[in-house]
Amino acid sequence: MESQLIVSSNPDNGALNRTADGSSFEIQLKPELYIPAEAQNISITMEEATIWWSVANIETGVNDKFYMTGPNVNNVSQNFVIIVQQGLYNLSALNTALLRGLENAQAKAGIISLSADEATQRVVIRFEDVNTSIDFTPPDTCRAILGFNSRVVGPFATVPREEIADNVAAFNTVNYFVVHSDLTAAGIRVNNAYSQVLGVVPINVAPRSQIIYTPFNPPRIDSNELRGAKRTNLRFWLTDDRNRLVNTNSEFWSARIVIRYMI
Repeated sequence: MESQLIVSSNPDNGALNRTADGSSFEIQLKPELYIPAEAQNISITMEEATIWWSVANIETGVNDKFYMTGPNVNNVSQNFVIIVQQGLYNLSALNTALLRGLENAQAKAGIISLSADEATQRVVIRFEDVNTSIDFTPPDTCRAILGFNSRVVGPFATVPREEIADNVAAFNTVNYFVVHSDLTAAGIRVNNAYSQVLGVVPINVAPRSQIIYTPFNPPRIDSNELRGAKRTNLRFWLTDDRNRLVNTNSEFWSARIVIRYMI
């Protein structure tokens, strides 16, 4: 026998107690979920999941700033604080945001740009003005994503000058999603730990696209602790590969779960 359950974080579909970041929610079951006391070989599988790949790698107040010194449109040196809007960026999009911010701040055109060194997977900052520098020492800069250590880059005596990052770029802050639920006491083991995992959802779409996960052979979770259980409230939560709750950027996510057992 089997029992199917579609869960969604959308309040219009009955989600309760949804957290502000959209990662966690609860559902209230009417009638209750009941697994007979005589049930055997009880298992849970996550057969489908839908998640929007929109988790920001630039977050407001966390890593959204460039602190720069350089010439303005009147060729007078001044300090700039360029704030990048929260979102999911690749290097090209971040470079566009930086240049737009400098233009809006009345900085001299063309003083700096970001590019990629494909062979080393590192970011390159190109300086076109001898009076230009970037300060990566404040903690709310995007230095980690760009791969720079906490240091001031520039100014340089001669230009043009290209400065390569200290480390590999880290734009992929999430490698895959993990769906959890208190429907299971243990779930799938990750290395040597259990955290009530129902399944792992790979990221196989472009940014700002919806992942539709339909595994050919989803793993079965032994759940004999449900024998004779009556559940009226269930909780679900979404994390990244480091077990951190994710900010879904106001998007909803869902999963289809199947509980199987024999009588």
